[in-house]
This record gives sequence, structure tokens and C-alpha cells, in this order.
Amino acid sequence: MFPLVPIEKHTKKQKTLKQFIWLVPLIASFLSGCFAKLDESYPLTKRAEFMLSFDDGPLPVSTERVLDILTTLKAIDGTPVKAGFFLLADAPDEFWQRRVYYAPYELWISKGSIAKYPNVARRIKRAGHTIGNHTTHHSWFRGPWLDTKESVVNEITEWEAISKRVLGESNTRLFRPPYFILTQNVLEATNRLGYQVVMGESVGDTIPFMTLDEIKEKTESILAEWDKPYPCVLTFHDNRPITYGHLNEIVSNLQRQGFRLVHFDPQRL
Repeated sequence: MFPLVPIEKHTKKQKTLKQFIWLVPLIASFLSGCFAKLDESYPLTKRAEFMLSFDDGPLPVSTERVLDILTTLKAIDGTPVKAGFFLLADAPDEFWQRRVYYAPYELWISKGSIAKYPNVARRIKRAGHTIGNHTTHHSWFRGPWLDTKESVVNEITEWEAISKRVLGESNTRLFRPPYFILTQNVLEATNRLGYQVVMGESVGDTIPFMTLDEIKEKTESILAEWDKPYPCVLTFHDNRPITYGHLNEIVSNLQRQGFRLVHFDPQRL
């Protein structure tokens, strides 16, 4: 025979069970809220924010194509994204002039000029993008004839004079050194002239024979590993065919991966 369970005891067990079942959704809801708050405080790497920046313009056709693409790319606020353009004031045309200013490995690359292509520079400004100083001639500051206090100051201030004639006065003082070269003379000059130095993460579009898939993989890797408390600044070059031909694919791929595109804002850097 089975032992008899007192009715009163059995009823108490049922009541306790019902109370527990009723508490399950409440506990689940509470835990869900806790995890959500933890997720906000410690965002997943795939939710990293990124900004777009472009070096070595302005140039007709290539920079204009980049500007066209930017009107189709939406930031997380739903509006067309604003980027940072680090322009050159007057990059040299002649081969031997380029040898004076460019890095030794850059032999045939055409770079931008505010002086030669003022309408393209003005279009960047009209579109609401941020414009920064990238020197006048794209100086390779590892060259001993370029890495002097006088040369660095001249590269920056000559850019200012040309930019002012074409674009008018600007309260924004941003500087990105060509090739990301920050020597002591560059640091001292930018500090004395009141510039914020804005570096970035190269996407690899200047590397010879870099494929679209490789750039996609590189940009994904950069953002997946990004752990800084501010957005990652991806650095493209608007004079490179792979950039002005495939920018929308590269950025859209990152957004599909969960990375968040935000407007270029130097105050957040």
C-alpha cells in the first residue's frame, strides 16, 4: 500500500508549486533586464561605432564619385552620413616635384589639390562634410629636408592660405599627417598652431593589388578588435579606384555585420 499523504500537506505543496510557476516569468523578465543593462554598459565588439575619413583629395571624378556614394549611406540616425576629408592644398604634378615631397615608393600616384580643383573642394563643404589639413604637398616627413620645424610649419600654413582663398574662414583646425608620420617637429608645429591631430585606421586601399574582399576582411577585423571608448576612424583614399568604385559595398558590408556608422565628429575623438 502507498502511504497516505495528508490532504492539508498535499494542498500546501500544490500552492507552493503554483506560486513558483507564477514567479518564473517575473524572474525571467528581471534577468532579461539585467542582461540588457549589462549589454549597454559593455557593448559587444560587433556593435562598435565607426566614422569615415578620406585622404589625398580633392580630385575631379574620383572625389565626386565618393561624394555621390556618401549621399546613399545612412548613419545610425537615419540621415546621409557626414565624413571627414583631409585635403591637400596643391599636390605636385611633375614627376621630379613629386620626388621632393612624396615617399620614395610613390612614383606615379596623382593626388588632390584645392588650388587646382576648387569646385570639388567647395562641393565637399556644401555637402556638410568636415575638411581637415593634410599639408600642401603631401610631405613625407621622414625626409630630412622635410622634417624641419620651418618645413612643417610652411606645409601647414600654406595650406591654410590656399584653403582660405577657396573655402573661406574655418573654425575647424584638424590635421592628419601624410602617411600617418608624427615626428617631434610635426607634433610641436601642430600644437603651436592649435591643431587637433586626427589619426585613423588604414583600410588598405593604398596597398597594390589589394582586392575588394581583402579590404572587407581587413575593415571587419579592425572593428571586431576595436576596444577604444570612442568611434574608430576608418581611413580611405578617394583617389583610389577600389575606394571610389566600391565604397558602398565596403560600408554596407560592415553595417550588415552589426557595426554602426556614425557621422564624423572630431569632438568625439
